[in-house]
Amino acid sequence: MAKLTGPLFSLDASGKYGGAIVFSKWKGRNYARQLVTPANPQSADQETARNAVRVAGQAQKWVNANSQINGDLTLTDLAEIKAITPAGYAWNGELTKAIIGAGAVNIVASDALWAAFTTEKAAWDSAADGLTAPMLAVAQFDAGGAAGTAKTSGNVFFNYVYGLYVLGLVAVPDGTPPTYT
Repeated sequence: MAKLTGPLFSLDASGKYGGAIVFSKWKGRNYARQLVTPANPQSADQETARNAVRVAGQAQKWVNANSQINGDLTLTDLAEIKAITPAGYAWNGELTKAIIGAGAVNIVASDALWAAFTTEKAAWDSAADGLTAPMLAVAQFDAGGAAGTAKTSGNVFFNYVYGLYVLGLVAVPDGTPPTYT
């Protein structure tokens, strides 16, 4: 992406030009890029990726709203995640990477552990609903954009705690949800 000074012989430019180039501004810097018409294939793989990002997004919202402290940690989750995030990186990117993983390996492993639970799922759902603020269920979609079975609040909470485990902040989650005070 090229940086521009005075694009199109003006002080500022934005929008598409000639159906081939787009001028815009990012963090106060003018730039131009090729015009790309996005596609929305809604394939099974695409929807799986979008579903994983929805879960990570809910976890980020919860971390921002959370005012409680995990019994295994000394600070709030946000402070703990920020403390281990490398300089120059955003904490929410580290959390997303931990929850989803390269090639979705972390969320697949987390969901495999979750699937093995029977009676433990109710405890996780109850714990997620009792948090301040509560962890919310997340809508999921199947191939073609059809509504799928939503992830329960407990499942989302379990995915989140598994992400904390990947970050090295807590032990691998099991059938007993963590306590927050």
